[in-house]
Amino acid sequence: MPGGGWRMIAMDTSKPPFDNLDVRKAVIAGFNRAAARQQRGGEALGPIAQHYIPPGMAGFEESNGAEGWVDEMDWMASEEGDRALSAEYFKEAGHASGKYEGDEELLIVGDNAEPDKSIAQITEQQLNEMGFQTKLRLVTRDTMYTKFCGVPDSDVSVCPSVGWAQDFADPQTMIDPTFNGDNILEAGNVNWPELDNAELNQKIADAKVVSDPAERAQAWADVNHDLVALAPAIPYMWDYQVVVASPNVRGVQSGYSTTWDWNFTSLE
Repeated sequence: MPGGGWRMIAMDTSKPPFDNLDVRKAVIAGFNRAAARQQRGGEALGPIAQHYIPPGMAGFEESNGAEGWVDEMDWMASEEGDRALSAEYFKEAGHASGKYEGDEELLIVGDNAEPDKSIAQITEQQLNEMGFQTKLRLVTRDTMYTKFCGVPDSDVSVCPSVGWAQDFADPQTMIDPTFNGDNILEAGNVNWPELDNAELNQKIADAKVVSDPAERAQAWADVNHDLVALAPAIPYMWDYQVVVASPNVRGVQSGYSTTWDWNFTSLE
């Protein structure tokens, strides 16, 4: 069942090289997201994420469901990665070879426990193949957040071990904390791409106060659309929540926790 969350590989949009939109598009276009998802258990544990409102939540269908906007945003189209398209975007960014040509070393900081360890290694390998020079540090999960990915001044360029789950079943909880530039903090930061786009920030502020359910779903889908267009990260999975019951149980899933709701689950 839908788990109300997504997983992504964040790129620091506040400084080179990922302050360049075409570079970010190039990375997403060429990245094999299916390989990252496979380390978590593959298709059985969730579909490839095409945007940031997960299945089952208001705004998901208004965001074109599982397909997203691949016809409009071609860098999101290939789950396995399209290196030819990636090369086109690198050239648009001024890298004539079709790969990144800068000489700076990018710091990648990931979780040292599986499956995130393997996902971090896959991330480094794919970035190297695209021309980036990298340094990978694998640390404990708490250190990753408190010393590196949650601290903007730590100079981390890529955080491959991050994800988010709903605080409650509303799209604001998926997008506002994680992509609103007004929410970037000196410590404990969860806007891991450090995305601070004035137009998006305003659109988020406007969507927060929409109360009509249908209008609210559409407002957040519109925010979601503009967010995907800014290409701040590589979304690679919407989580499923595995729920198991015996045949004589009439199970009801909680919309909040995504596990069994004991208020309504019963024996047949």
